[in-house]
Amino acid sequence: MSRLRKLGRRSLVRIISYTVALVVVLAATSITSYALARNYRTTIEYNYQRALNQLAEYVGSLRTTLDKGQYATTPKQLQGLSTKLWQDSGYAKTALEQLPIDFTEISSTNKFLSQVGNFCMSLANRVSEGSSISDEELETLDKLADYAANLSDRLSKMISDLESGRLHLGEVKKTFLKQNKKQETTNVDSGFKEIEESFADYPTMIYDGPFSDHILQQKPKLTEKKEQISVEKALEIAKKVTGVKELKHSGETNGNLPTYDFTAENVRVTVTKHGGYVDHFLNSRQIGEATISYEEAIKRAQKVLEDEGFTGFKYSYYSFNNGVLTVNFAATQNGIILYPDLIKVGIALDDGSLVAYDAKGYIMNHTNRDFPEIKVSESQARNIISKRLKIKSHSLALIPTEGLSERLCHEFSCTGEKDEQILVYVNVETGMEEQILILIKDEMGVLAI
Repeated sequence: MSRLRKLGRRSLVRIISYTVALVVVLAATSITSYALARNYRTTIEYNYQRALNQLAEYVGSLRTTLDKGQYATTPKQLQGLSTKLWQDSGYAKTALEQLPIDFTEISSTNKFLSQVGNFCMSLANRVSEGSSISDEELETLDKLADYAANLSDRLSKMISDLESGRLHLGEVKKTFLKQNKKQETTNVDSGFKEIEESFADYPTMIYDGPFSDHILQQKPKLTEKKEQISVEKALEIAKKVTGVKELKHSGETNGNLPTYDFTAENVRVTVTKHGGYVDHFLNSRQIGEATISYEEAIKRAQKVLEDEGFTGFKYSYYSFNNGVLTVNFAATQNGIILYPDLIKVGIALDDGSLVAYDAKGYIMNHTNRDFPEIKVSESQARNIISKRLKIKSHSLALIPTEGLSERLCHEFSCTGEKDEQILVYVNVETGMEEQILILIKDEMGVLAI
């Protein structure tokens, strides 16, 4: 009887142990399943957010390109802008398709993205055949620019609402909503319904079809005939230029531009194997409070180039980000600005030290040029500029093309009808507009887009 009682106790203990283990396993499985489901929903939500941000980015690019299109007068420039519009509108449609939206509710938005690039391509093709842009077509371009601006602004607001919790994309903001029950939310469909209403008088357009370019690869011109240096010599150059004495050889990079690679704490430097030029340098240290001005930082950036023997460079644009002022310098030859030959120098505003350096543009493109004969004079080029622009200054500049070739141009700095700062480049041989850039100036810098 005692043995049976002991056996009963053991069986009971085992049963209880197995039951507890089973409960633990089931609970763990339930928690894991819940976590997996939550992670899955989070992934979906992230993809929606990324798609909305990409849509806003490409529509913003459409807006800028359409603004430029209002000032284009030659076939080449129109074709370049149309290509950009066609590509960005295609990317925007792809992003739009990834959002949780009923497409029957956004037919006009989809129509705008489908037609905007192709309409401009049709204009470019007709102008290349000898036709001119009519006043009515210019008005259509104006309307398209207004539609793109309105769409861009509304998308920016949707992103702002998303970040603040007022906009609901997927199913994952339940926790946030429970904590903020009084916070009013709207579905993404509602935001796009408002956008649809803004397309009520969107014009019907006829277009011929798409157009695209092919961008080629190239080899570095500056190092083409230079002898290969040793890794020891490259390390010496890296320490001298950057001032970082702790650098050590960490590897090599091959490809079109072979380099020796060096690293230290928060620092990476690459030096070309041929010629020994610092290609890239980045010190990702934490930047403190600013103690020097933009003007002083620009002077220090210029001195970095001078100390390396780079003279005759022209400061063009700068940008400010995370305590670093990055200044763009273009080389010159016989007073002509060489925009492909670009060096970017980053100066920390806390102590004025060099923390970033990028000479890839200069290394890839710099060589002594034989410039073509100027067949179109400055005065003739002025007559090509849109009457909507007021010319402020003129210079000669060599600019890169999307096909990685170069064009010598008259550079006109102009003011647009809305006081925009516009740069227009007219080919000195053909009189064609090669490029139109809009200068953006704010507290973050001066950039050309």
